[in-house]
Amino acid sequence: MSLEKNKNCADQAPLVRKTTDKPRRINKKRAALGVAAIAVAAAAAVSIGASASLDLSSGSSTDILQLSGFKYDKDDYKASSVMAAHDNLVRTRVLAAKSNNPDEQSADIAKKPPTVSLNKKSLTFKKLKDTATLVPSFSEEDAEVKYKWSSADEKIAKVDKNGTVTPVKNGSVKITCLEENSGAKAECTVNVKTVEVKGIRLNPTAVTMNLNESKTIKSKITNDDAENKKLKWSSSDEGVVKVDSKGKITSVAAGTATVTCAAVDGSGVKRSVKVTVNDVVALKEIQLNYIDIQFCGLGCVEQLSVMSYLPEAATDTSVTWSSTNENVAVVDQNGNVYPVDNGVCDIIATANDGSKVKASCPVTVSGVVNYVPVEPDYHVVIPQNININETANSIVEEADKYVGWLPYVWGGTDLTSGVDCSGFVCAIYAKFGINLWGIRTDLIYAGREVSLEEARAGDIIVYHGHVAIYDGNGGKIHAPTEGYMVTHDYGIGNYRSIRRVIE
Repeated sequence: MSLEKNKNCADQAPLVRKTTDKPRRINKKRAALGVAAIAVAAAAAVSIGASASLDLSSGSSTDILQLSGFKYDKDDYKASSVMAAHDNLVRTRVLAAKSNNPDEQSADIAKKPPTVSLNKKSLTFKKLKDTATLVPSFSEEDAEVKYKWSSADEKIAKVDKNGTVTPVKNGSVKITCLEENSGAKAECTVNVKTVEVKGIRLNPTAVTMNLNESKTIKSKITNDDAENKKLKWSSSDEGVVKVDSKGKITSVAAGTATVTCAAVDGSGVKRSVKVTVNDVVALKEIQLNYIDIQFCGLGCVEQLSVMSYLPEAATDTSVTWSSTNENVAVVDQNGNVYPVDNGVCDIIATANDGSKVKASCPVTVSGVVNYVPVEPDYHVVIPQNININETANSIVEEADKYVGWLPYVWGGTDLTSGVDCSGFVCAIYAKFGINLWGIRTDLIYAGREVSLEEARAGDIIVYHGHVAIYDGNGGKIHAPTEGYMVTHDYGIGNYRSIRRVIE
């Protein structure tokens, strides 16, 4: 295209004006500006070496002005019907002229940018267990695509590499699908609207505990239809008390703290418990000195005690003793266990520090003979020349000679080979001329009954199925049971009666 050609084009501008503006006239100012604009555009075409011919009858003066960089007054220049009709054609031809490849450039410029669309523009979930898969479509057929999925907030909803959306908690979030090769993307709005937690109950509502102690706070959501029943536990001061994900609290130091249980579904529902930690190291474990105790007959005693405990720094190691069946065996607060009757029970040691730690010892009692009371038809023979005080003291002294070496023998009456409980008492009394053999199995009828306060050395202590000699100092000498020697115990236990034979 020559410079002369451009001049001719400029001369034809009034023809375009007439065709475009039939109903009205254009003032001289607009005409002059139009001529100047077209001239500048033509000059721009020449400067880039264009060879294509521009036909003003089918072109757009507006595009030519824009391409040439000419600035015009929008109020003075309204796009005419001719300018608008062939906008794309003019643009294509000018750009094609710049590249010197009209055919190829025209085809590329006409192509629209690629787009991605989804099968759903929005999703709503009412249950957290539900899922939905978004399906993308690409505008260009047969194109190689690579999709990348993302969630604006994974605390509300997540999306995997296949476009499957999983709700997490109530809220609204955008899910984005990006085609990485073209940069095109599409979005889907996800709304999670599930039934929220309405209330939480905690038990207990207040806790008092010792140092190094653990307890569990039980929780319950008040409405069963809550979709997300997960709860989050926290402590206001972990230097005083810690709490795990199941509500188990552990004391760390003396003081107070608040333990809070909160719903995680976004409802904001929460409840708290005040925890007070005392400056006390509580027992966690105690062990007794006996694994078990077996009594054969009555009149024996065994003493239980706390052999070991944990932790070693425990503040209070005292215990309270109790029996699960006092008809079988009883225990005093010193741990002394006394058989009562045939049977089985447990002796329990319970810590006094409030920790409720316990230890137990099983007790078995056997060999107790149940007496049938009958009126005896005999009398006790007591020599007339006995000095009461000397005899009483001598009975205890004589009985004490057999302690530790004379074995228990069922039915035995011999002070050299073995005796049972009644055989021992009768044999000792016989050495001083007092004949009790006729009531050996019924010594409950010997003499008369006296109280413990009245009892003195040499009196006979009668149990259910057992007898012994009172030592005068709160103890007894007796043949306890099989496997034992004659024993001197410093306690008398739960007796049935104390009998005075010698007045």
